[in-house]
Amino acid sequence: MSFEENVPNEQLRRARHLKGWTQSELAEALNTDFETVSRWERGTTVPSAYFREKLCSVLDKTPEELGLISPNIDESLTISTSRCVFLAAAYADAAHEFTTRLKAHLQAQGVTVLSNRMLHKQGVENPKKALQTAIRTAQIVLLIASPQARSSRHVQQALQIAGIYRSPIYAIWIDGESWQECVPKDSGEFVATIDVREQHGLQVFAEIVAMLEEIWLASDDTAAAAPSTNECAELLLEPRNPYKGLKAFHCEDRDDFFGRDTLIDHLTESLRESLIADEKHVQSARLLAVVGPSGSGKSSAVMAGLLPRLQAGGLSGSQQWLHLDPMIPGAHPLEALTRTFAEHLPDRSLKMVREDLDDESSRGLHLLANYLSKLPEMRVVLFIDQFEEVFTQTISEEERQHFLDLLVTAVTEPQGPTILILTLRADFYDRPMHYPELFQLIETHHSFVLPMDLKQLREVIEKPAGLPDVRLTFEGDLESNLLFDVQQQVGTLPLLQFTLDQLFQRRSGHQLTLQAYQEIGGVKGAVAKQAETTYAELPSEDHRKLARALFLRLIVPGVTEQDTTSRHITLSELILSKPKETVIMEEVTRTFTAARLLTTNTVAGVATVEVSHEAVIREWTRLSDWLDEAREDVHRQQSVSEAAAEWAR
Repeated sequence: MSFEENVPNEQLRRARHLKGWTQSELAEALNTDFETVSRWERGTTVPSAYFREKLCSVLDKTPEELGLISPNIDESLTISTSRCVFLAAAYADAAHEFTTRLKAHLQAQGVTVLSNRMLHKQGVENPKKALQTAIRTAQIVLLIASPQARSSRHVQQALQIAGIYRSPIYAIWIDGESWQECVPKDSGEFVATIDVREQHGLQVFAEIVAMLEEIWLASDDTAAAAPSTNECAELLLEPRNPYKGLKAFHCEDRDDFFGRDTLIDHLTESLRESLIADEKHVQSARLLAVVGPSGSGKSSAVMAGLLPRLQAGGLSGSQQWLHLDPMIPGAHPLEALTRTFAEHLPDRSLKMVREDLDDESSRGLHLLANYLSKLPEMRVVLFIDQFEEVFTQTISEEERQHFLDLLVTAVTEPQGPTILILTLRADFYDRPMHYPELFQLIETHHSFVLPMDLKQLREVIEKPAGLPDVRLTFEGDLESNLLFDVQQQVGTLPLLQFTLDQLFQRRSGHQLTLQAYQEIGGVKGAVAKQAETTYAELPSEDHRKLARALFLRLIVPGVTEQDTTSRHITLSELILSKPKETVIMEEVTRTFTAARLLTTNTVAGVATVEVSHEAVIREWTRLSDWLDEAREDVHRQQSVSEAAAEWAR
């Protein structure tokens, strides 16, 4: 029996009649609607596992007695077959005479035909996962092209997954005047298109089958080429890990950074336009605000994309510019700014630099940059990462206001040397509104970081693996599985990098394996599983208690869960009153750092530790639970730490 046939379920109908119920009464007992019951009895669809159990309960029958034993869809899809196609058709086209005859002809030739309609009828628990499995099982995707297909969500999903797995797509054009009105936008390339709008005889079906037979025959005859001697020799070398886990890419990682060429072009051009306006004395600002959701890759796009391009001469004379070290505002942005400039002013003490910045004219930043610029055309590039910290972590409103005044004055000084580049989380975009002059500048000088498309995501995975000192391969469908799991999800770039890093750690020679992917829990589960495993393997309950205390110190809870952000603290803040507890805290910090969940840095000679990425906060359920339980305690603890730090100053 074909999966596509509609066979009425007489056993279910008889069982309902024995109860004396109408379809509406059965629907009410099941807490569903009349039309759903009607479709079950007509054989248009079959009940899901949930409703099969409820039907057995309310009708007091076994699944066999209700005719609810249907082929196991997962088993059907994983059966290895040499001749299998997936039919991507709008529901209206699935019932089209040509489509029906084509399916019958293919099945008569021993070809298995899978389709969205079949998945829908089988009542699968996870339709998208089942669609993925079906397309992976089929060697070929046949698109029924028509005006209905262009707007069909089912067709769009099928073609998207086919693109992820690089399945060959053949279009069969059955209706419509214009080709553009018959295929979804961004549907990818077709191997071939067959126009059957004027052909209805058996000959056209025979031609389609013959074309498919040629494809399968060619596939059978194709053997994988053996690696050359040089390739074998290169594979003996230990591969370098090009993936960064939860850390942002930096300038030194630029050769491993892929997928953002279009964005970097746009950022470069935006900066060029601001500088041209400045040179023409048009009221403007030498500012570029890079705005995007957490996990969209803002910091990496600037540090491994835009800044290296400027240093390489991407804009006229930009290779001669002075690029200050990237800074993060933290609780005391004026102190961070002081240290950033002091690195380039060896003849001035920190105190002297700070006094310059504290000048009430708010021209201190501009004057320091002017001092550092040796030539009239030389620019001083200041990059402030995680700019939202000015609004979430800075303690003093007076300090915040003065810091923002310094920035605004420096970037609006006519033909001044300062160029300010900053990254800002999109969910904090409204915070600068309280500072109108700053907000107006950001509003007219910002660029949004949009989610990557399929081609860009593939570059993120593939291109680092193909570098000469890396040469990694992906087992089976691993690469496509990664793409399927991250597609169209916001904030998954750090999760993808973390997953790739974990796969590298568990690789077999030069191959990243499917088994390792399953073990780490896939893209969505990798961070949470690593965090939970690391926590569970701590040697004592004292270690676990201090792990909780450590992570809660590394979080700015915010008023709501959406406002929650990470913060960095100095390692000296982890010195506790009891020496034994200090030792345990150090062990916990080292353990989570080794697991790549925490990151230690040295800023201006001060050792700090922070959560590697806010993705850890989003993905680790235990940490979210801790934060919910202790949100008020965290607020009090951080106030005490900040007050103590202020007093020590």
